[in-house]
Amino acid sequence: MASKPTGCSNEECKVAVDGKCVEGLPLDECPHATRLSVEDIEDIEEVEEKAVSATQPAVLNLSLGDALDREDASALQCRRVSRTIGIIGPNDAGKTSLVAGVYDLLQGGPVAGVGFAGSSTLIGFEKICHDARAASRRDAPHTERTSAGAEATFFHLDLRPSEGEVVSLFIGDRSGEDYLAAADDLARAGDLFEIRRADVVTLLVNGEHLVSSEHRHEAKAATPQIVDALVEARSLRPGCHLAIVLTKKDSVLASAHVDRAHRDFDELVESVRLKHGGYLGEIGSFIIAASPKESTQVKRGEGVDRLLLYWLEAVPAPSAVPRRKSESGRMIDLLDANEETAG
Repeated sequence: MASKPTGCSNEECKVAVDGKCVEGLPLDECPHATRLSVEDIEDIEEVEEKAVSATQPAVLNLSLGDALDREDASALQCRRVSRTIGIIGPNDAGKTSLVAGVYDLLQGGPVAGVGFAGSSTLIGFEKICHDARAASRRDAPHTERTSAGAEATFFHLDLRPSEGEVVSLFIGDRSGEDYLAAADDLARAGDLFEIRRADVVTLLVNGEHLVSSEHRHEAKAATPQIVDALVEARSLRPGCHLAIVLTKKDSVLASAHVDRAHRDFDELVESVRLKHGGYLGEIGSFIIAASPKESTQVKRGEGVDRLLLYWLEAVPAPSAVPRRKSESGRMIDLLDANEETAG
């Protein structure tokens, strides 16, 4: 039995669509029609298709340029000589402004003989710098707070000193609220991994608060309390360098209490040196204006150059810290002292 036409060699014929011959011939008599019989279909060999394995394409992971988590920072630290910087301070002390200020100053050329040699966190830097620039169209410089409770991240800079090899700088970033919480709860101080690994810990004192009658005493008390808590929890490693930094120099100079603020700051630094100088390494003091609101008396980034050089100094390996001999006559206290010495 012949099958129905499936096509026609005459281009004008639509037999496959309407079943009619364009020349009016019976379908089984048209010489131009093409047919495929049932027998022809049965004779067609089945072609077995090869199974295609669902393999995942090779993916090249590229850094997005945001601040690094602890694993990515650790991997980069293996490339060359590095310094890890921990920055501690209450909210509004100027932590993010300092990080942004260091990066922005380096864009204008070498700072104190130190030149910019690269970064894997350029987008992260640009994000925190934007609101402090004229391009943001803000009336005054501004930087966003780091979110409380978020895991610490690191900003990365490769720096080339005027003499010597390139040094990688890793600056820790965590909310000031988390550091204050650690001062109240020693158990939380152990979670501050960016401070435990730091070569230089930078402790910020809010200059705007130090000249304020309302916040002065709180600002003076917060700094030694944070240091006490971190040393007691051993979050600050022995021999670690400490930089105590008075921020917002422009606000201090504009205040009627500028002399009192400087005295308060000097006394604060000296109290930390007397109490923890034997445990920590060098303790330096700095006064900066990373992102001044008023630039008539100070320039942007004033004092940051000295702090940057301090960060880059070689930090000696930690040495054994002598234990203070117990003055107690109780046997349990003497036992504790002997165990600490043995440890």
